[in-house]
Parts: sequence; structure tokens; C-alpha cells
Amino acid sequence: MKRTPAIIMGLALIIILPRAQILWSNDSNGEKEKLGHLAAQVMQYRQENPRKAIEYGQQALKILQDHPDDISKVKVLNGLCWAYCIEGQYREALSSGKEAETIATKIGAKKELAIAFGSLANVYLDLSDFHKALYYSMKAKSVSEDIGYKQATVSALVSIARIQRNLMEYEKALANYQMAMTISEELGDKHNVAWILNNTATVHWNLKQYQKALDIYFRALETMKEVKSEMGYALVSNNIACVYCDIGKYDQALEYDLESLEIYEKAGNKVYMAYSFKNIGKDYGNLGDYARGLRYLDKSFEMAVQMGIKDLVKTIYEEYTRLYETMGNYKLSLFYYKKLKETGDEILNQDINQRIAHLEVVYDVEKKEKENQLLKEKNHLQALDLSHQKLLGNFLIVVTFLVIIIAIITFNRYRIKKKTARALKISEEKLQKMNDTKDKLFTIIAHDLGNPLNNLLLNSGHLHRNLRQLGEKNIEESVQDIYRQTQGLTNLLENLLQWAMVQTGRIERCPEILDIRAIVDETIHLAKYSAQKKEITLVSNVLEDTAAWADKHMIKTVVRNLVSNALKYTRPGGEVVITSRERDGYVEITVSDNGVGMDEEKRRLLLSGEIQKSTRGTIDEKGTGLGLVLCKEFVESNGGEIRVQSWLDQGSHFSFTVPRRQ
Repeated sequence: MKRTPAIIMGLALIIILPRAQILWSNDSNGEKEKLGHLAAQVMQYRQENPRKAIEYGQQALKILQDHPDDISKVKVLNGLCWAYCIEGQYREALSSGKEAETIATKIGAKKELAIAFGSLANVYLDLSDFHKALYYSMKAKSVSEDIGYKQATVSALVSIARIQRNLMEYEKALANYQMAMTISEELGDKHNVAWILNNTATVHWNLKQYQKALDIYFRALETMKEVKSEMGYALVSNNIACVYCDIGKYDQALEYDLESLEIYEKAGNKVYMAYSFKNIGKDYGNLGDYARGLRYLDKSFEMAVQMGIKDLVKTIYEEYTRLYETMGNYKLSLFYYKKLKETGDEILNQDINQRIAHLEVVYDVEKKEKENQLLKEKNHLQALDLSHQKLLGNFLIVVTFLVIIIAIITFNRYRIKKKTARALKISEEKLQKMNDTKDKLFTIIAHDLGNPLNNLLLNSGHLHRNLRQLGEKNIEESVQDIYRQTQGLTNLLENLLQWAMVQTGRIERCPEILDIRAIVDETIHLAKYSAQKKEITLVSNVLEDTAAWADKHMIKTVVRNLVSNALKYTRPGGEVVITSRERDGYVEITVSDNGVGMDEEKRRLLLSGEIQKSTRGTIDEKGTGLGLVLCKEFVESNGGEIRVQSWLDQGSHFSFTVPRRQ
């Protein structure tokens, strides 16, 4: 199990801390002096005590309502953007950062603009929106280089390197860290140098260049000692221990982990202490001192549970599983493996929900921006209308002829406004539809893709770790389970991707002459495993030389989904039959089963074109409800139609038509 490098603090400390230089007019009354003090406090506390910074910032914004000052406001907003981000209030952070960007652009304050771009990049990094984070990081770099603001340039380069490291573009990340290092050395900023060395070493560790990583970590360690950063020294020591653990030098790993723990205990940092106890427990386990290893793991587990750190709880369960297996206590090893699986499922669901929440934050902020833009345009139109009405009154006094002309102009503007209103309404409806589609897609991913992926990962991991201990029969069963899960996930992903392409209008129809019987035979071959598992007879009565004119990929998808549904809702021992016939210039293909069937209401909703909640199959098979939606889309796209006949407990007949060969 790899241990996470302790680079978070390094990244947080490599920031710009510009002084709060607030420009005032000669009228320095008491309120403006108070505002200057508050603005300085926001910048001072935005990282060390973000809650206090937010309190000062809100007081400053109230004063600015009565005493407007753009340069002061943009500095307050930049500080609030950073403070809100640290507190996890991303909507407020984005709102503050974008308002700071707007004001700084308007007044030409390039230094504050560079800081605003850097702050927004940091927010989008926390939201894992790397595309926007890179966009704002590059803008921050461009502006700061243009005005020679080297501290902001270093911050932008480090942000870019962070993004590239997350995207596993390690060589690019190293190049940007090197540029940031050169500038920091020129500025004599050894504090930044220490953290950049730490982050550079971590990239080499990711590349499995262990000796190079150790050499650079030791340079970082010496620099941390020079700048008297005890916490930085502890975190770098922890990273060195991680590398030694990876290369099997467990004595050295234990030495550096114990040194880190001593500093964390002195600082009273319980979070880092909990992680350190876990690492030391692993070190003792690797050295064969199982009793000590378990004692340290127990300490780490108790603290992790008290503080609610589920990721740490999961890794401790993994260490318990490995340690008890090494000790030969397979009963306890199995117990903690089950605990590991349960905790992994909880963390996966939390991660998916958090990602959805982050996407919703970005979506809400961008939607609000568009609404504000529309409101500004509306106000502008209203101002123009008032101006024209005033002119109309003046022209009426002058001459009747001008009244007629202005009446015509007014009528034309009315038509334009009416047309604009219709266009806005259509746009809002499209936006609502896209939002509904997004919600459905996220729901499907969260509920039907997350757990199968996690189960597949755990099953394959179990097979990998225990390959030598498992018998041939168990290995064969595990491989069959993995194959079945992979095939199900492949079908689900294919349906999701095709449905998404249909929703965005990016799928094109390419008709050709099709051999329907060959398509059906291929589908039966692929479905053979599922049919045999339920002892269902799968029969094709499609006539030879049954040809049609349609898109091959689409029709394959339709047949596959209909056969899959029939198998899903047919009881073990049942029968699924596929037939074809020609009528009125069309080929009609029917998939019949003698399964559970459905009532009239469900039959009516089934082909409505909307995603319905999928019911489980006869042996509890899961579904997403996407299959029949795709079938309807694809059949109608090829000029055919789809219909269903069904009776409760008697079975169903799904039929669709496609044009005959041209």
C-alpha cells in the first residue's frame, strides 16, 4: 500500500502574501481608516485564520457600500476568495474571485489581477476542475511576467506543476518546478525553495526514481532545518520514510517515521500523529515485530475513529488484513478484509457525492454569471427604451411626420423584443433539459457504476494477492465472476456513452445493407453465458437472406438490448425466441419471452423516450433504464418504429421495424 506524500502543507505555504497597500483620497475620515485596517486584516489572516479573515472582509464590504473604493474592494475580495476556499465554501470563493477579476480588469490593476487569477486557479484545483485551473494559472503567469511580479510567477508555476502532477504529466511538472525554483533562488526565498524541493522529489518518487527522490528529499530536509520549519522538517522526513519503505529498507523507514512523530507530538498535531502511528505500525510489521506493529496500529485506529478520518481507517484495516495474514491468523485477516471492503464502499460513495457537489458548485456559479449578464443586457435595453420614449415625445412636438417614423421604429423594436423573449424562453427550456439530463446521468453513474467498479477492483485484487493459495476451481470461479462483471460494466458504459452522444447530437447514422440473421446470431453467441447461467433456451428463427438498410452499429445495439432485457426478465428454465418477417417494405424483428411480463401502465411508460427506474430481474439483476431509451432513439433514427406487447406472468413481445434493402 503506497503512502500519500505530505506535500499539502508545502503547497499551501507557497502563496503570494502581498501587503495590503490601500490607496485613499485626501478625505481620510474615520470610516476609511477603519476600512484600511480591515482590508489589511483580511490579507493577514486569510490563511492562518480564514474564519477571522471572512469576518473582517464582510465588515469591510459593508463600509465599501457607503465609501466606494475599487482598489480596496479588489484586495478585500482577493483575500476573501482564498479564505472561503480554505473553509470549503467554494460558491462564495468563486463569486469573490470573479468579482475581483472584473474590478481589477476594469481599473487596470494588474498586480491585483494576477492575484485574482491565482486565487481562482487554487479554487478550481480544489474542485478538481483541472481545465479551468490551468486556464487561470496560465493567465496569472502571463500577467505576473508582464509586470515583473516574481512572487506571483512562482505561485502560478507551482499551480501549473500541481495540475500536471495530477494529470500524471510528470516531465512537464518537473520543468515548471525547476523554473519556480530558479526564481525563488534569485529572490532568496529559501522557504519556497524547501517546499519546491519537496514537491520535485515527490514527482521522482511517483516515477519510481527512488534514489533521485531521496537525494532531493535530503536537500529539502536540510533547507527546512535552515529556515527553522519544524513541521516542514517532519513532513519531509515522513516522505523519506515512505521511499525507504517502498525500496524495502524498513529500518531506515522506521527511523525517519519516529523522528516525524516526535515533532508532531511536540506540536500537538493529532491528525499527523494518527497517520504517523499507522506508518510506524507498518514499519514494525515489515520488520517482523508484530506485537509492536499492532500496538501502533491500534493507537492510529483509535485516533482515526475519534476524528472521523475514514481514508485513514481504510488504510489501517488494510494493514491489519496484511499483518494478520502474515502472522497466519486468517480468521482475523478475513474479518478486517470485510471491514476494509465496507469502508471502501462508503468512501467511494462519499467521493462520488463530493465530485457531484463540486460540479454543481461550478455549474451554479456559471449559471449565476449568465443570469447577471442577461440582467445587464435587459437593463441596457430598458435604458435604451426610456431614451427613445423621451425622444419620441420631443419629436411629437416638432412634426407629425416624425411621429409616424418613430411609431414604425417602436413597432419594430417591439417585434424584436418579442422575438428575443421567445428566444430566451427556448434557451431556458434547453438549459433545463440539459440540467435534467445531467442529473439523470449523475444518478446512474453514482448508483449503477460506482459499486460494480469497486467490487471488480476488490475481487481482482483478492485474486492477485492470493493467487498461490487459491485452488484451481476457486481461481476459475473468480475469473468467471470478473469476466461477468467486466462484460456487464462494458455494456453499461457503452449504453451510457451512446445515450450521452444522442443527447448532445453527436451521433451520426451511416446506413448500409445489413444481414439481420448474422447480427442476431452474433448477439446470441455473446449472450450464451447469461442464458446458460439461468438455463434459458435462446432460439433464432430469423430467415436466411433477411436484409435491411440501416446503421449496423445502431441495430446491433437494439438487438443486444432487447435480448438482454428478455433474458433478465425470464425465469430460469424459460425460453427467448427471435423471429423476423417482411411486410410493407420493412423487416420486422421480434424478441419474445415467456417471462414475468408487465401491466398496461408500465408498458405505456416503457417506450415514452424517458429514462425509467429499472426493476430488478428474476435473479436480482440490476439495470439502468437506458437500454430501451436507446432502442427507441436508434430505431426511429433509421426510419422504423418499436412497439411492445406484454401480459403479466405470460411474457412480452418486443418488435421493431427497419426498411428493407434498397
